Parts: sequence; structure tokens; C-alpha cells
Amino acid sequence: MRELVQKIIVITSLLALILISGCTTTIEPVDPVSPENVFLTSPPVVIKEFQEQDISLRVTNNATQSIDSVMVSSYMPFTVTGTDSVNIAGKEDTAQSSILNAKIMAPAFDTDVNDSAVTISYLSGADDEGLQMTKTKSVPVEVTILPDAKLQFLGFVADMDSLRTSAAETWELKAGDNATITFSVKNEGQSTLPAGILTVVVDVDNKLIADQASMNITQAMAKSGTSYTKGLEIPVKEDAPNGETDVYVRLMYGDHIVDEQTLVLTVKL
Repeated sequence: MRELVQKIIVITSLLALILISGCTTTIEPVDPVSPENVFLTSPPVVIKEFQEQDISLRVTNNATQSIDSVMVSSYMPFTVTGTDSVNIAGKEDTAQSSILNAKIMAPAFDTDVNDSAVTISYLSGADDEGLQMTKTKSVPVEVTILPDAKLQFLGFVADMDSLRTSAAETWELKAGDNATITFSVKNEGQSTLPAGILTVVVDVDNKLIADQASMNITQAMAKSGTSYTKGLEIPVKEDAPNGETDVYVRLMYGDHIVDEQTLVLTVKL
């Protein structure tokens, strides 16, 4: 009986030692990958106001330790409506890269885009409880928000006195005549568009037939507003070849095409 009691005491002491040892064990923290070792490349974004667009970023991990759950956490001035999540292994001979996809929605046309930037978050390293830590990386992005406007009532008419008559998508004339194009512009967006920010450019594909012409839209347009009906005369060259050419009519905001339609002009003998 005495031996049994001694065995119980020994076993109990060993269990106590194990428990005490377990309570005092700590996990050695692991430093996370520094944002300086994470490279982020984002192409310029051109988007109409309040529209959604898919984007793709390239994320490069230049550390030997992996980064996990990499996702887009913000994309100023846009709203991030969806993002993938990727894991990127640590580099071996070279840094490891992955494409990260997300979906964004544009703000109003008149939003300030000077401080545009994309930010990703990722998990890396471990704290003293063994949990991965969250780090972020941000880079500036070139952003252009376009007005949501469209050409309307576009086509050929007989002359500048006929701008409000029915327009045709195709037109025939003789070399040396003038082709007359009628159009107006409608604001399909939510923001008021200031006067002078939009230009209509008519570009004749075959430059042996006619050259380019343009006109600035000088009316401001609130939501659902329209410009005046305008007309552009395109002089066809005296020595223009017989045949047809595409005529591209583009609504431009700076160097960006907001809307584009195609007409067909035919020069006949």
C-alpha cells in the first residue's frame, strides 16, 4: 500500500511539472515581410463616372518569406466592389509575382484624383501567439474619370441649313462637294458637365478624300442635358478618288474617347 501511495505521488509530481512547463512555453515571434520588399504595379485607370471596371495588379514578393491572403483593401478614389485573394511564395533565385484581380466603381466625374492610390493588404510573419500579422502596401496610380456623355442624332444631311432634318448614316456626293454632318451631345451621367470640356472630332479614314475637322461643345450640360444641334462641313477634295470611306465621329475629353460612331461617305463620278 505504501509503495502504491509513493507511485501516485511521483506520477502527480511529473504531471504538475509537465503542466507548469507547458504554461511557461512561449512562441518566438517572426518578423513580417516589410512593405519595402513588396512591389506593386498598377496600370493607369480610365473609366466613366459611376461605372464598374475590372482591374489587374501585379504583386511581387522580394522576400524569402511568403505573403498570404494578398488582396486589394482600398483604391482611392474608387469603391472596391470585389477582390481576389492570392498567396505568393517567398523568393528563391528570383522574386515571386502574381496577378491580383479586383473590381472597382468610379465616383462622380468631378472627383479630385490628385491623390489616387491603390493599397493591398497581406498576412505575414507571426506574433507571440503564432498568429500572422497584417501589413499593407500602397502606390500612387494615374486615374482619369470620364464624363458619361454620348453623341445623338448623328448623320449626314444636305447642308448647314438642314441640320434638324433626318440624318443618314451613309451619303453620296461628288469630288469637290461638301459633306455636312449634324449631331448633338447628351449628358448620360449624374454630374454637370462644364462648357468647353468636350470636343467632337470627325476623322475621315481615307485622307485622299477629305481631312479631319473638329468642334468644341460650348454648352454646359446638367444631368440629362443636351447641347445645341451642331453641324460640321467636311470639304471633299477636288481630286478625291472614286469610292467609299469610313468617317469616324468621336466625342473627346482631352485625348480620351468618350463616344464614337462610324458613318460611310461615298464619292461618285
